[in-house]
Amino acid sequence: MDYLKDYSYYSDVYDIFTIKDCLQTIEFWQKKYDELKKDQKHSKQDKWRVAKIGLDLNLYTLKGDRYERKKQFIEVLREKDRIKQDKYDNSSEPKSVLCECGELMVFQDRTLLDFQDEPLRALFFFECTSCGKRKGLYDNGEPYVSKPPLCSKCKSTTSEKIKKEGNKLIFNYNCPSCGFFEEVVDDFDTKNTELEKEEAENKDLLAKYRSEFCLSEKEGEEYVCTMNQHKRFANELNEQGQKQKDLYYQKANKLKKLSVADLEKLLAKTLEKEKYLKLSLNKPEMGKFVIISFTVQDADSSRSEAVSEDKLKKLIKNTLENTNWRLMSEGVYYRLGILSGRLKGYEREDDFVELVGGKVIKVESNNNKIASIPFSFEFDLKKRSKEVSSEG
Repeated sequence: MDYLKDYSYYSDVYDIFTIKDCLQTIEFWQKKYDELKKDQKHSKQDKWRVAKIGLDLNLYTLKGDRYERKKQFIEVLREKDRIKQDKYDNSSEPKSVLCECGELMVFQDRTLLDFQDEPLRALFFFECTSCGKRKGLYDNGEPYVSKPPLCSKCKSTTSEKIKKEGNKLIFNYNCPSCGFFEEVVDDFDTKNTELEKEEAENKDLLAKYRSEFCLSEKEGEEYVCTMNQHKRFANELNEQGQKQKDLYYQKANKLKKLSVADLEKLLAKTLEKEKYLKLSLNKPEMGKFVIISFTVQDADSSRSEAVSEDKLKKLIKNTLENTNWRLMSEGVYYRLGILSGRLKGYEREDDFVELVGGKVIKVESNNNKIASIPFSFEFDLKKRSKEVSSEG
């Protein structure tokens, strides 16, 4: 049993579904246009334009989204089949299996049982050459016990009889509880015919429509790039809208953004009024923030060391309250009439928001479709849109 297929097999399966989705979309918009034609309020050209734009946008996002998901879909599907193939190929069949009659049974076949609510298991079938009885064993030696079929009417356990006629298996179910009888025919010839028909139809779909509805790598990457740009733009608009409504962002925008020169002028003017003279700013430290150490002389000898420090801290704090500068947490130090400290400058919007006590707003990018796509995208709908085109 070959569970794991070539990559082209999975690609064909995926592309067939893409093609069918696109054809259904065209059919939907054709019906939509037929409905629009009954509207007497608008011109034929307007009605055609509405249907054409709707179809173009629908197809554009459908083809692009199908391309975007294709690689991951195939990887997941192939990995599942790889696990099945490995289980099928490498599960060891139980040895020395004995029949109820005491004879050694012969291995006949193996299969996999893959149910959603149960683990993947290998099942081996054996047959007795003496009495003809069959037995199923899992790869761990546990016997397989078939579950008796239930009556489709009363759900009671039914008796089951199976007979083979040519390439048909006929299942007869008889319910001892309600007397309901049911016959189910499994016709392999019919199934094979239907399968061959479906394969031929799918092959024809791929030949006709793959180049039109299944994007090439170049086309697909262009779509991904375009959609990512739209998503970023939409997120930026959303983020900007939230910021405009946020009180802290409004407050942050009102802060005075002072340069180092402006800072020096403002502080020197304010401090001189309170007899703190000769303000001097040292060389700034340029990192995430701009940090500048300073010194200033207290010209009022009547002030004690503690009073001088406390008054200077309050002066600087009040002066810089509505600006992008702050006195650093260590405060100021007094020595022989010279006071020193450090100032921190903020430059980024996020820092301003945190400075006024707010929280930064960030709208995370997501994979949702963008509802609005520019109406400049055009597609060749070929003969299927002939009626729409002629009406327009």
